[in-house]
Amino acid sequence: MFALFIAALFACPVNAQDAQKPEAQPQSGSAPAQEADKPKPGPGQEPDAAILNRIFACLAEGLPQDWKKTWFVINEVGRDEASGARKFEANFFFATDVKDAKGKPLTPCGAQRVVEGVGALDAYLPEGQRRWTGATFSFMRDGAFAANYDFTPRKPAPAKPAAKAAAKKADPGKKQK
Repeated sequence: MFALFIAALFACPVNAQDAQKPEAQPQSGSAPAQEADKPKPGPGQEPDAAILNRIFACLAEGLPQDWKKTWFVINEVGRDEASGARKFEANFFFATDVKDAKGKPLTPCGAQRVVEGVGALDAYLPEGQRRWTGATFSFMRDGAFAANYDFTPRKPAPAKPAAKAAAKKADPGKKQK
């Protein structure tokens, strides 16, 4: 019974670290002051743990109890150079064995929420690394986390071929060379 209790404690370390209830705050409005004291995200800073927790919480909604690792691969599929808007697609996986590199499909709470979370992490990357074209984010059951970015330039979609000119029919009276 004791072993079951210990196993339950370590079952999902990210969720085990629930936020503490905030202490009663004076009515003088100290909450906005705390937000003002919080440094803005920037290169070289540790990513905000709340962002990572939101991403994982979304993934966790679809995980079975016996999962060992979960990951997602996100790729840029379009870019509007004028506005800077980018479009992404993501594929989600989980495995019940840490050595399983293929995994099984995972349905998270919503791909858009995960993509937005990844976008929020961009503020922590150096300016020159914010135009990544792909990334793999991995979460292990023991709480380990990894993010690997791909900076390979995205190949634009192939241009549509121009309409072919109407084929000229050979004139039977002329000799062909």
